[in-house]
Amino acid sequence: MGSRGCSCWLLSLALLCSLAAAKEQYHEFVIRETTVKRLCKSQSIMTVNGQFPGPTLEIKEGDSLIINLINRGRYNVTLHWHGVRQMRTGWSDGPEYVTQCPVRPGQSYRYRFTVAAQEGTLWWHAHSSWLRATVYGALLIRPRDGTRYPFHVQPTRELAPILLGIACR
Repeated sequence: MGSRGCSCWLLSLALLCSLAAAKEQYHEFVIRETTVKRLCKSQSIMTVNGQFPGPTLEIKEGDSLIINLINRGRYNVTLHWHGVRQMRTGWSDGPEYVTQCPVRPGQSYRYRFTVAAQEGTLWWHAHSSWLRATVYGALLIRPRDGTRYPFHVQPTRELAPILLGIACR
């Protein structure tokens, strides 16, 4: 086999290995009203899975996210994956009436997209009216196994994400 054939074979093998390393992550997000206590005051706010802020998603570059959104709230809702490049999955981007219709109360929607060629700390949030004030969470994208962050100096440790928000009406 010539050097060109060998190169093609090695490239194909490397591509298959990288695809095998990517994973699908499934999460269920239930949007519902929850009573939370902040600064000694209880109030009812919209949350994801009863959490405020919502769940932190941790993935690796190349992984696919599948989010089953179930709207048990009183308002229409969509989710926006802030900073995620939606390559051929624009309908999963979240701006209501722009890339998707809102998920109505009692309905569900499945978001499905792959995070490719991105690493870092991003976030997801509701893209509907004032719900973005309480329906949000962190999205941590780490390098694939065996690769490094694209920085000259590599981090020696990781800190938990800090999300700032306010829940008031």
